[in-house]
Amino acid sequence: MFRNKPPINWMVVRIVIVAMVFGVAAAILIARAHRLHVVDSESLKKRAEKQRTMNIHLEARRGFIFDRTGEQLAASLEVDSVYARPKKLSDKTQRIKIADSLSRILDMDRGEILTKIEEDKPFVWVKRRVSPFTAEKIRKVNLPGIYTDPEYQRFYPLKNFAAHTIGFAGIDSKGLEGLELFYDNLLKTEPLPVTAKKDNLGRPIIFTTSDQITKRNDIHITLDRNIQFIAERELDEAVNREHAKSGIVVAMDADSGEILALAVRPTYNLNVFEHAATSSRRNRAVADVFEPGSTFKVFLAATALDLGKVNRSEIFFVNNGLYRYNGHEIHDVSPHKNLTFDEVLINSSNIGAVKVSEKLTKNEYYHMLKDFGFGALTHIDLPGERPGVLPVPNRWSNLTKANMAFGQGISVNPIQLTVGFAAAVNGGKLYKPRLLTKITNASGEKVFENPPLLLRRTISEESSAALVDILRKTVTQGTARAAAIPGVDIIGKTGTAQKADSSGGYSKEKFLMSFVGAIISTKPRIVILVIIDEPAAGSDRTGGKVAAPVFRKIAEGILALSGNAPCANGQLVNNKDEEQTVVSSLVHNSEPRAGKMIGEWIMPDLKGSDLRQVVDLCGKIKCDLSIEGVGHVSRQIPNPGDLIREGGAIKVSCSGGVY
Repeated sequence: MFRNKPPINWMVVRIVIVAMVFGVAAAILIARAHRLHVVDSESLKKRAEKQRTMNIHLEARRGFIFDRTGEQLAASLEVDSVYARPKKLSDKTQRIKIADSLSRILDMDRGEILTKIEEDKPFVWVKRRVSPFTAEKIRKVNLPGIYTDPEYQRFYPLKNFAAHTIGFAGIDSKGLEGLELFYDNLLKTEPLPVTAKKDNLGRPIIFTTSDQITKRNDIHITLDRNIQFIAERELDEAVNREHAKSGIVVAMDADSGEILALAVRPTYNLNVFEHAATSSRRNRAVADVFEPGSTFKVFLAATALDLGKVNRSEIFFVNNGLYRYNGHEIHDVSPHKNLTFDEVLINSSNIGAVKVSEKLTKNEYYHMLKDFGFGALTHIDLPGERPGVLPVPNRWSNLTKANMAFGQGISVNPIQLTVGFAAAVNGGKLYKPRLLTKITNASGEKVFENPPLLLRRTISEESSAALVDILRKTVTQGTARAAAIPGVDIIGKTGTAQKADSSGGYSKEKFLMSFVGAIISTKPRIVILVIIDEPAAGSDRTGGKVAAPVFRKIAEGILALSGNAPCANGQLVNNKDEEQTVVSSLVHNSEPRAGKMIGEWIMPDLKGSDLRQVVDLCGKIKCDLSIEGVGHVSRQIPNPGDLIREGGAIKVSCSGGVY
């Protein structure tokens, strides 16, 4: 007999099943919690930290460029840039509204903005380097996904001043031209890492900087802002007066190779370099080569003197102005029958130069020109230098040596010509031309000094002294009389070079007028090269008439800066210091008084001041200066005590001049 099975208690079954489910779920949760809190805890912490923090690399301030007096020529100002995070803007309608708002604030094309914020990128620049007013408007409207970030913008306070030397840096603070490019590795700084905490909208709210210290280098250069100002002023006037294609002035310390001024025209404003024509940005002082014409006779004379091939009283028959040489005709502008060696240079006789060259062998002449640095880079610290052409002797034709004697058949760049001339007249010492004097860190401590570098001796001191004496007579008696300053020891040589014609031969309308000379009686002795390219056609267009007067005006300005006055014996007497110095760093600078408003200054009494003090003043308050006459200030506008704003104009008249 079978017993009936007890009925199943489904209530208990359900309770057991529910309990088992909860037990399994609890076990899974425990296992998951163990994995999260024990096994995967470190990796999850890192993921969480990454989600709530963001790493930013802030641009560090690029190094400054200073002239020899400490004047800022290039600086970096902090400005804001606008960027977007497109992945936070998923709604198309929202993007359109943002583009409309930004278009009005940034004065940009709406379509251009929309294209940028629709890119599939986590980050995109909308507009770089906006004004503080614009950046503040962006922050006030608080557009989603749109932010501002501080950057540095390169700023050139003197605008086009020494533009071709300083060069410029691009939007990412990378040097693109001039010293900015050449010393880019020194001037650039590594970005500064910053960690930011984000809020729930992904916006950075708390910033933590690392202990890393930004290393910044500032460079100090040889340019003298006052000499540079004079060179640029006189070059501007000459190029405009002569309706010339271009012009160059180089001023160099003959006893160290320091470049004191380098002016090139046409020029451009460094702050808006992107709007300048390529031809205006070209540094013709290093990138252009040309046939030097009669200025090259200096090196022929130096070679002949140093090798003892001539004596200064030797007579040369110069064929009354026409010499038939190897089937070609060589002409002199002013015909003569006989000239001494000195007179060949003084009167710039092409025929005489050819006959002097006949006393030299090809190798003698070639190797001396190589010693003066021709046909090779000077390695000046500027980019884009071209070495010019010095043909090797085995490629010379029967006319090459004769042509080179008066500056044809060879090409040089302006720096080469300046450096070579300095070596010819300073006792025969060839210095490497340089712009960098020292490097300092952000605290102003010197970390590197760049002393003068003597490369070699070219000619003897005796040969150099004889050449100086001849070049002195060239100024007082010969073709360079327009460069003379009464009572001042000036030497120099003129050059009038025909330019090559594209159809072959030499143009009869296009000339390059030049003068290279030196102020011998100053410390330092200063060599000045003036080149005026393709002045307007006209009679009597020579280097002596076009370029030499520019040299004289620059030399007068340089002498006036330090109060140097010539006296009867031809020596300079410095009215202020015992030494006859003309370098800015050794002369007192005027201190202007600030007005009540920012950018406002109280005009001092300039009467009786020399030009150096006036130029110093205008450099400090960033004013435009116009000068009439030479000597010391007798009248000024604005008047003493008047207020003047930065960027205003100051006009001074000088009288009682030293000349």
